Amino acid sequence: MTSPNFRKHLYASALLLLIGSAAHATTLYVNCGARGASGAFTSIGAALKGLQSSESHGSAIINVTGACSENIVIQSLDRLTLNALNGASVSDASGGRRDVISIQDSRDVAINGFAINAGSDGASGANGIVCGDFSTCRLSVNVIQGAGSGAGFAVYSQAQATVDGDTFQNNGNGLIVNSGSKVRSAGDQARPIIARGNRTGISTSRQGLVYVTAVVDNNSSRGALVQFNSTLEIFGGSISHNGSVGAEVREGSVARFTYGTAITNNDGPGVLIHDLSMVTFDATVTGNAGGTDVVCNPQYSATRGVADTGGTTNCVEP
Repeated sequence: MTSPNFRKHLYASALLLLIGSAAHATTLYVNCGARGASGAFTSIGAALKGLQSSESHGSAIINVTGACSENIVIQSLDRLTLNALNGASVSDASGGRRDVISIQDSRDVAINGFAINAGSDGASGANGIVCGDFSTCRLSVNVIQGAGSGAGFAVYSQAQATVDGDTFQNNGNGLIVNSGSKVRSAGDQARPIIARGNRTGISTSRQGLVYVTAVVDNNSSRGALVQFNSTLEIFGGSISHNGSVGAEVREGSVARFTYGTAITNNDGPGVLIHDLSMVTFDATVTGNAGGTDVVCNPQYSATRGVADTGGTTNCVEP
């Protein structure tokens, strides 16, 4: 049996072959479709162990090819970038019991261009990617799917993240942002995210904040849920063809739909507001089911700009 010390030295030796200089970013290569490929690791987990065992503490880039089957934990690593090359993917290897990628206590971790295939055992609530424990995460053009009892992308515990053209599909929740965490689009030129075919497209609660441009459609339940003193702003995009309410805002929460966001053709009201919540509109809200596009329910809901949405409403503004 290989000893732990031998394995540690093996990882360190492989890493030294790939580090040009400690003053520059370390670049590692992973080929999940090959065994013993020269100069490359055969799993992302092995590359991460190599980084953790090295004496270099600068930024690092891991370029990945192939179809990886593993559950990855990124713990206390800063300035790390994972790049998918030639359609690389990472798939759950736990039978739906664990998150595919879990990022904890790490700053500036970027994940670019992957297909993330989560699993679901129906009970564990495993996610595609988790950003937690005060981490900073940056996602770009990933497709995250299959977390049937969890979320495609879950941001918890006062973490913060940016998204840019990512797709969250066929999950319990496409994007979930809780517990004082924040998610925003990656700058004014960021590509819209897509939340499609989930149970709920976007969910934020317990003082979460989401500020994105987004296409939220064909989710089986709500397009968006904002609750427990949270904030959602969708600036441009659409919420449409969802199985119940387009967006529900409740329990002391705030939402803004701006830059002409279109909220149309949902199977319930376009926007439902209640329980000390407020919504501001610079949007089109029309053609939703139930007879009323914007619904103000007790207790003490409020709106601004609802008269300009073009839809029917029972909301009254002073």
